[in-house]
Amino acid sequence: MSELSDRPNGNYILSWRRRLTIYEKARIISARTLQLAMGAVPLIDMNSLSKDVTSMEIAEEELKRGILPITIRRRFPDGGYDIVSIKDISGE
Repeated sequence: MSELSDRPNGNYILSWRRRLTIYEKARIISARTLQLAMGAVPLIDMNSLSKDVTSMEIAEEELKRGILPITIRRRFPDGGYDIVSIKDISGE
């Protein structure tokens, strides 16, 4: 089975693993927008986007394509945690 099978509602935790909360999305997009605004190189081909795009639109597209090298550590009330890679989450 999985490493989370001994937790109550383990199936719920496993199904939630493949999605981001609105708070996680906002945090990722805001952090990446700040990086881009300070001169970081975009991870996507800029020719595929329109000419007038903002740093936020680039960050949103990078998240949507799932190419950001970011992991999220989710803490649970019982003291456990789960680490989720953005690359494992598709279509967000």
